[in-house]
Amino acid sequence: MTAPQRVNKLKAAMQGIQAGDAPQEVAEVLRLPAATKYPVTPSRVGKRQISGYFTSDAAKQLHLLAVERDATIQALLEESLNDLFRKFGKSAIV
Repeated sequence: MTAPQRVNKLKAAMQGIQAGDAPQEVAEVLRLPAATKYPVTPSRVGKRQISGYFTSDAAKQLHLLAVERDATIQALLEESLNDLFRKFGKSAIV
């Protein structure tokens, strides 16, 4: 049984055949797409995500609290972290 044509092209490319020496098909294998940079929402520039795993009840309670207070979960978590930081003598988040 022989290897499919695309495997042979890739194998030839991996064995160091120069693009000028190789047939056009191998040169196509060597060409990689340009790296794409995902757009970043302006509100997330300079920030990092912090996450954790909690029970369904805790998640539900957090969502309900957000609705009751007409606030976002982000705002509630920031308030909670500020309280925690103050408790341990650290400065609050802006």
